[in-house]
Amino acid sequence: MRVAIVIGATALGLSLAGTARAQGTGRSLDIQPGARENGLGAAGVALPGDPCDAVWWNPAALGFAEWYSGQWTSAKLVPGLADDVRYKHFGVAVPIKGFGGAALGYTRLSYGSSEGADPQGNPTGTFESWESSHSVAAGYRVNGVLAFGLTVKYVRIVLAPSSLSGTASTVGFDFGGLYRQPIAGMTLGLGLNVQNIGPRVSFANEDRSDPLGRNLKVGGAVTVPVPLGSGGFEIGGAAVADYNHSLVTSDFNTWHGGVELYGAFAKWVRVMYRRGYYEDVLGDIGDYTHGAGVRVAGATFDVAWIPQPRNLGLDRLRKITVGLNSDALSSLLSAH
Repeated sequence: MRVAIVIGATALGLSLAGTARAQGTGRSLDIQPGARENGLGAAGVALPGDPCDAVWWNPAALGFAEWYSGQWTSAKLVPGLADDVRYKHFGVAVPIKGFGGAALGYTRLSYGSSEGADPQGNPTGTFESWESSHSVAAGYRVNGVLAFGLTVKYVRIVLAPSSLSGTASTVGFDFGGLYRQPIAGMTLGLGLNVQNIGPRVSFANEDRSDPLGRNLKVGGAVTVPVPLGSGGFEIGGAAVADYNHSLVTSDFNTWHGGVELYGAFAKWVRVMYRRGYYEDVLGDIGDYTHGAGVRVAGATFDVAWIPQPRNLGLDRLRKITVGLNSDALSSLLSAH
């Protein structure tokens, strides 16, 4: 019983309250990692950033990879209601000269522990319900402005003990494309990502099967740096917008967008503020997001707060991301 309650609560924490069943199964695949993107209204299909972001947002971005990077995102999805429902995402990416880049990703969604029982009501002991996915991604840069990418993921879902046949696994594929063009000091990006294409998921103790949460994401981004003299100081910003359309049901469509402002000194220090908007009519979500971040050399800390369904009266969901990248170190080495 607790598993059903927690899974339902988690669906709310995913900002998919009215659409969880309609979106298929594999809720862990629907959660947006990256506190930076979440602060921008959960948008990032075309957003320039660390290559490890591409594992979930758009594998084509790996085609533009120029440095090594890694990040870790964590969140309590329903704080105060089920504190052991936790989300974790890890990604690491490397550039490949003459090709683009490659990345590995790992996601885990824990629903917590429960007391199990067989169909006759006999206790079967305590068990943990969870989902996980292991991902491998690569992006190929066709020319100076265009790249394509692919993510392959293995998904494992454990909702009940194996003795009760409450487990299932499948594979999924993401296909991405990204156009990125410098124009008059700005950078314009247009991206597309088709997520979670693959076989349907069947549990041995159920007569039906469900697809993964298949989505089509399209988005655009503009980044504008403004150097302040020749001392290495810079201010600037980015504007991003995404549209998400479910390939499982035509009823589920979401809109995302946001703006980031920053101040920086060379590649060494950057302070960022973000504001966005997230709209999901079916899920009764329509509110602002906000976030902030700081980068010192290659270390980054980001935090974001995103809305939950309005009719629940819950506090905003907080996501935290920590990361490392080699961009600043590369700049130092090249300067010498």
